[in-house]
Amino acid sequence: MKVGPEIVTNNLVFGYDTGYPSATNAQSLRFNKGEPTVNISSTHHASGHNSGGYGNVVTVVDAPEKGDGWKKVTISNRGSNFRILQWTYTSHTSNVVYNHSAIFDWGNMRDKGYFLGFDGNGGGTRNYFQNGDESTNAGGTINSSLKDGKFSSNITKSGTHVHAWFINHSTTGVSGLNDYFYYNEYQVEINTHSTPYTSGTRSSTQGLLDLAGTTDIDVSNVSFDSNAQLSFDGTDDHITINNPDISADSFTIQMVVKPDSYSNNPMLINPNSTGIDQYIRIWSNGQIGGVFVAAADTSGDTCRSSTQLSTSEYTHFTITKSPSAIKVYINGNLETTVTPTVSAAAWTGTWDIGQRANNTYNYNGVIPILKVYNTSISADEVKINFNSIKNRFGI
Repeated sequence: MKVGPEIVTNNLVFGYDTGYPSATNAQSLRFNKGEPTVNISSTHHASGHNSGGYGNVVTVVDAPEKGDGWKKVTISNRGSNFRILQWTYTSHTSNVVYNHSAIFDWGNMRDKGYFLGFDGNGGGTRNYFQNGDESTNAGGTINSSLKDGKFSSNITKSGTHVHAWFINHSTTGVSGLNDYFYYNEYQVEINTHSTPYTSGTRSSTQGLLDLAGTTDIDVSNVSFDSNAQLSFDGTDDHITINNPDISADSFTIQMVVKPDSYSNNPMLINPNSTGIDQYIRIWSNGQIGGVFVAAADTSGDTCRSSTQLSTSEYTHFTITKSPSAIKVYINGNLETTVTPTVSAAAWTGTWDIGQRANNTYNYNGVIPILKVYNTSISADEVKINFNSIKNRFGI
């Protein structure tokens, strides 16, 4: 199975890639689906606002020249109401945050006095965000500063009301226009931030798919930040996967990590076997590595980096195990080699990602990429994988 031209795929038995930050290889874009959500919009089409006979003339047609799903909206007459066109009203539950989002190409609408905003009944708190930046209220004025791309907005009401997106203009009664824009992937969801588009429901096992194509990854026990990025909260967040069926003698675990903290010696991976005493972790001094034992409650082999991880930077980490050597690589470079002194037990049973299997040593941070190979991959293969992501993560 080909999962992208830039990564090593031979002997890959499990993995995921959240696709965040923006991915540069096809496998990330293919396998990341996004945070579980429900698109509650009853229609994905805008239409002229003429419920009061206002005389707005608006056409909405398919725009195949832009690609699948795109619509072209043309305004040829602004009637007697400042609200010219709208998307479908959504019923709103009191004190619940609703997020609306779509992708826009603003055509020739810029700097003509148009603005996008919520309307309906019951007032409410509204915020508008450009291109996925959901930390800054950008407003909805369609001018030269409003970029093409994703636009989203939140609304919270204190009562049970209805609301909708509208395109508005303060000057009414103008005919003979040819003002137009394009949009796609209109979505309404109950959330404080937008997530990738779905036409219906994206369940907890549909958001993140296994790169090897063998496992459903359940993300119901992890958090998502304002960028809809999968994250671990350091309290109880974790992912549990079925036994990836790797050899006891030779395997590789590779990941990109950015911890928010590591003072509690968090565990990143822990197989639910051998007394849950084998693991990948970050020690409280910032070093990252693994521990391998032959039996529960016994000493074994530890191999850890010399590098201390930064809480403000992404790090590409690889640990390879073979009968003759355990090796740790940081950002594609070999840092530590340990000769095994014990015959380590197999990493069997379910695996917990983001904690020890007894819900201790919880990890606080992100793991946007994880790969497990049923072999000890070579130094060249480690470098291939690192080179495929280094620019994406600014390493």
